[in-house]
Amino acid sequence: MPLHIDNCVRRTLQDFPWKRRARFFLGRILLSLFPERGRKVAAHPFADNLSPIDKILRNGLYARAFLENDFVTLRHYLANYWKEQAHHFHADWDDRFDRMFVAHDQVIAVPLQAILTKQSPGPHPPELYEIGCGGGQVLDYLSEHLPQISRFYGVDLSSEQIAQNKKSFAENKQLSFVAADAMKWIPENAKPNSVLLSNGGVFEYFLESELHTLFTCLASLNGPTTIALVETFGADHNLATERNSLVYGRELSFSHNYPELLKSAGYTIFHQTERTGFDEDGGGRWIRLVAHKH
Repeated sequence: MPLHIDNCVRRTLQDFPWKRRARFFLGRILLSLFPERGRKVAAHPFADNLSPIDKILRNGLYARAFLENDFVTLRHYLANYWKEQAHHFHADWDDRFDRMFVAHDQVIAVPLQAILTKQSPGPHPPELYEIGCGGGQVLDYLSEHLPQISRFYGVDLSSEQIAQNKKSFAENKQLSFVAADAMKWIPENAKPNSVLLSNGGVFEYFLESELHTLFTCLASLNGPTTIALVETFGADHNLATERNSLVYGRELSFSHNYPELLKSAGYTIFHQTERTGFDEDGGGRWIRLVAHKH
């Protein structure tokens, strides 16, 4: 299958479609003319009230961060999108749970079940933490299929989405939803003998260093830890030779070498499969991983 440029790694400006390069060029010109306005846009690049000029400035900001290899700033822009616009995304794509997870990616529940069945009881009943829980349907599904888990926590940046989830799943007493930065909340609250989950393309919005710190932190807990993920990454990212994370795709998010990240943090890969994305989801390349640390 031919690679689609929208899902490939971005190494230089030439890796972008020409229309995107044109927007970058115009945005950089406007940044030089309106630097103060550019700084205001940079603080909240995905606010609902952006004018057409502000959106062009945003393109210039993205171009500058990309050209300077400023991954931290790109990470800020991505986080702002999910904080400001997540409710719109989930409303527009409310069929993703059935169309993607149930139809194709619920296979990760099988190795999770196998690990939890063999796992010796610890001082803490197993818990599951989902980063970027969205509408909460995956947590609700897993609460019916993983009886060993005592409690399921969904963590998301969008306070509006979390409030909606609390209403939608009020009858499922196993579920809890938290509006927080998962990179802070998980290390402060995670218990040994538990599972970390990401599904549908979440870790692509975090830095490689953040994921390494998170995986290492969980591995250091006094007990077994399992990490399960369903993530998208660059269609041309060679996992055998390109071990570090790369910028990719339309959003300029991060294509991570997940097997390498997990192994370097001390985990053993228990399950690894890939699939091709579908046109309605933008295509791309997806990886399903379950890794375990005794």
